[in-house]
Amino acid sequence: MVMAGAGSGKTRVLTRRIAHLILDNGVYPNHILAVTFTNKAAREMKERISKLINQDTRYMWVSTFHSFCAKFLRMEIENIPDGWTKSFEIIDDDDSEKILRDIIKDKGLDSKDYKAKVYAKLISDEKNLGPNKFKNPKEQDIYKDIYSKYQAKLLHDNLVDFDDLILLTLRVLKENPLVAEEYQEKFEYILVDEFQDTNYTQYDLIKLLAAKHKNIFVVGDEDQSIYSFRGARVENIHNFKADFADTKLILLEENYRSVKPILDIANKVIDNNKGRIKKNLFTSKEDGIKPKFFNASSSYEEEMFIVDEIRKLKLSGYDYKDFAVMYRSNHLSRGIEEQFIKYNIPYEVYGGISFFQRKEIKDILAYLRVIINHDDDFSFERIVNEPKRKIGPAMIAKLKENGLLNNASLFSSIDTLTVTGNGYNSLIDFKFTILELEEDLNNNEMELIDIIDKILTKTGYEAMLKESGEEGKDRLDNIEELKSIIKEAVDSYDGTRVEVLQQMLQDVALKTDTDNKDDSTDKVKLMSYHQAKGLEFKVVFMMAMEQGIFPNANCYSEKELEEERRICYVGITRAMERLYLLSAHDRFMFGHKETHNRSIYIDEIGESNLDVVGLIRKAIPVEQSEPEVKEEPVQVTNDLHIGDVVNHKLFGDGRVVEVNGRIVSIAFAAPTGIKKMLKDHPSIRKVE
Repeated sequence: MVMAGAGSGKTRVLTRRIAHLILDNGVYPNHILAVTFTNKAAREMKERISKLINQDTRYMWVSTFHSFCAKFLRMEIENIPDGWTKSFEIIDDDDSEKILRDIIKDKGLDSKDYKAKVYAKLISDEKNLGPNKFKNPKEQDIYKDIYSKYQAKLLHDNLVDFDDLILLTLRVLKENPLVAEEYQEKFEYILVDEFQDTNYTQYDLIKLLAAKHKNIFVVGDEDQSIYSFRGARVENIHNFKADFADTKLILLEENYRSVKPILDIANKVIDNNKGRIKKNLFTSKEDGIKPKFFNASSSYEEEMFIVDEIRKLKLSGYDYKDFAVMYRSNHLSRGIEEQFIKYNIPYEVYGGISFFQRKEIKDILAYLRVIINHDDDFSFERIVNEPKRKIGPAMIAKLKENGLLNNASLFSSIDTLTVTGNGYNSLIDFKFTILELEEDLNNNEMELIDIIDKILTKTGYEAMLKESGEEGKDRLDNIEELKSIIKEAVDSYDGTRVEVLQQMLQDVALKTDTDNKDDSTDKVKLMSYHQAKGLEFKVVFMMAMEQGIFPNANCYSEKELEEERRICYVGITRAMERLYLLSAHDRFMFGHKETHNRSIYIDEIGESNLDVVGLIRKAIPVEQSEPEVKEEPVQVTNDLHIGDVVNHKLFGDGRVVEVNGRIVSIAFAAPTGIKKMLKDHPSIRKVE
């Protein structure tokens, strides 16, 4: 187990170890499994390994967890008796929510009260963390029925969601001992990157695969475990040493990214977390500028400070791409965006809609899937009336009914549908268009990328977009970019034209928003701390460092506060040369002005370790964009002692039973019990 501090070069450690196994120990490359969390990281690992061993790494088992499971299931899923086949389609979060919306609608439930996004999260939690429990039996019954119908729809349409990729892989291995033995024997060496981000099922999978050889090498950093909301369990780090008794622990503490003054305050903050494997980051970059702390009088003043500093540093030689502005919640970007627009500072916001989530991209990919596999009902439903062909819901309902009667796909059911009219004629035209496009795909004299042009013209999709003006032109440009992805697939994979497209479609299905980040453009980057993980910038601004914002107001336990502190640590360690910590006394949020204390993290760092700079403006100019408000700001302060009674917005009345600095333990009525929280948490007030 390698605990690698921020900026200590863990990717290098992994790639060098793999090269060492192959070149110095004669291990066959196909007997090594290396898993990480993003396609970008997997791609970089493969490229580095290829250079080190001077071999083609396309067929090595170096991938994300989900890509590994998809590859495994393409070969082994039919070992489960449920009925999935090797041609299953992988759906994303949007697709899952669409299925759930249809289920909720069919049940006659109000979509305002029963939101698809909420049920998608509940189902994902159950698949990763175990069964959900509801206090209300009726809610429990509704959830169980929705879950059951959702899984039945996936199975009927041969669909697999992201969570099922791992769960079904585990099922195959656990229910088929011979298959498990084959893969346990095959993978002599297993390496896991970003181990602190593994959830319960991912760790279970790794343990199972490593059961025979136990040559397992994990690298991570518990101080950067910030994805508990996705199911990541920092506890896996501590469980690892118990599950693998001969574990050797190696600490990587030298940081190659940041200057010493930045690392000093990172160490100060994270040292407040208890029970961690203690590390102390150090660097050879002894010289450096002390991080600045600016306590503004208002959020406007905070924004203007950022603008002024960027403009000054730009004149001194920095590029715009060297700057990042980070925040705890995405809504905080609004004000700084307005100022960047006003002062012509180019910027981009991370976390926008992914290229692969755009409607036009998903539509064209659905066309490709139906051309390759006519029985793909899920993709068929998406495009049968896109562009509009007068094929309404009633016609689709009749088609589905006919399909059920004949145990046939929607595409096959068109021939046996006993109806007439324009809608039916359009269905026939659609079917012949797909068959024509299939012929085009199999025409070896045509470049594979030209299938995109054929789809656009023969389906009427191009004409539809051209009719929608400038927006349509942008959407056509996005579709053109698909040609680059097909070209890359042609260069990367062997096989028939259909097999190359199938591999491309699987790769696209496994892409996430983290694979859509472009760091090369000369723009200031705006992002949350979670989006910043794994990145680095010469200059970082950490804005809105205030109680109730950072740490987040929804932190009620010591465990949650420790994760918030890890998020702060991640933010600090993104900075290479200069770091700015900012807070505002008054901040306009959600329609009214609030007054905040500065973050507890500033106190943990200590002002002596910061360059504390004064206010740069005595007053807010008249032309500032904040609207006038009549409400008086409320200063949240609680001088609490043992025995004091408090009221919490969610938990009701409680009594203080312990005070430890700024942390208090409060006993609430059952079933809430004792909660630890900050004295000046905005959700509590002292009852006099």
